[in-house]
Amino acid sequence: KQWYQRRVAITAGGCMPLIFSLSYFTFPTGFLTAVLQTSARSNNISVDTLSWEFIVQILDDVNLTGQPKDGVYINGLYLEGAAWDKKNCCLIEANAMQLVTEMPTIHFKPAEIKKKTGRGIYACPCYYYPDRAGTSDRASFVVSVDLKSGACGADHWIKRGTALLLSLDN
Repeated sequence: KQWYQRRVAITAGGCMPLIFSLSYFTFPTGFLTAVLQTSARSNNISVDTLSWEFIVQILDDVNLTGQPKDGVYINGLYLEGAAWDKKNCCLIEANAMQLVTEMPTIHFKPAEIKKKTGRGIYACPCYYYPDRAGTSDRASFVVSVDLKSGACGADHWIKRGTALLLSLDN
């Protein structure tokens, strides 16, 4: 009981990190589920009615001044098979011989479930490791992140095998 009270006091005291690195978690899907549950409780709605809205930040991490009202800032993701255009906020072709690029911080914001992904959006899969097959005891897939596909359609990024990665090591 004392441990729980101390933990609540730390969280209430504002000691939560401003930005979370998803790759540091042993079980990142559990963390993301906890964020959805927290949002559902604070808004008094069912967690089953929530999904994610992804807002790629145009500001550098040092310019983020406070916690988002809802959701969390996530960094430490790598983009394989594409690059991110900060100016136009969309996917672009990576430079020659550049297989992997760093993804800017993304605001994972809980939102009510949308019916359908809109045009110009690529549902980018996020995996633990570059080896996407996973193992028999642990799947490699974490979450699907909606990113603006830019001048190329989503089909282009699907054919390229574009994905987000939590780690570059197998």
